[in-house]
Amino acid sequence: MVNVNKQEYNYNGTSMNPTFKAGDRLRVVPYASLKITVGDVIVFRPQDNERTITHRVIAVDARGVMTRGDNNNQIDPWHLQPHEIMGCVTTASRGATTIKVTGGRKGILYARLRWMIQYADRTISRPLHPLYHRLAEAGILSRILPSWAKPRVLHFTRPSGQEAQLLLGKQVIGRRRPGAVQWQIRRPFRLFIDQSLLHE
Repeated sequence: MVNVNKQEYNYNGTSMNPTFKAGDRLRVVPYASLKITVGDVIVFRPQDNERTITHRVIAVDARGVMTRGDNNNQIDPWHLQPHEIMGCVTTASRGATTIKVTGGRKGILYARLRWMIQYADRTISRPLHPLYHRLAEAGILSRILPSWAKPRVLHFTRPSGQEAQLLLGKQVIGRRRPGAVQWQIRRPFRLFIDQSLLHE
């Protein structure tokens, strides 16, 4: 979902993660007479829908254009018509970085890889979650890490309160947002964390 402002849009939501992150500034080019291609990332507003949405084209046929978010499990329920489509996303700005948005064949290959990863997560990793959590709580792997490789906690003052971040080297592997009790830690990094770090 995005907020519209001429040909630039502020992205919000999670349906296109990690292609886009909340706060990314999207540059959109109208199609005009150009052909809509499977794999393109488009900005559109379905009929009778007040939201403006950014998803990837997965099919174009006589019924219209079908879409799906790169981070979604299901295909969108609509068949878009040309007047509902505002344009194609060409770049995304994230801070000082500008990211080229891949469409066409490369775009659909990228999206299929994302969907395969999601499928693997649902069918393979989820049944292993209880074992993963037991190993993390046991702390076996965290005890054998050398001291220079152990994660560390940094604290930041935000307008909404204190945020804690968990770093492994220079990589942020977990966050505790202001006001939150629980940590959000990326798999499989919880296996390497001394639980006492999280309770300090």
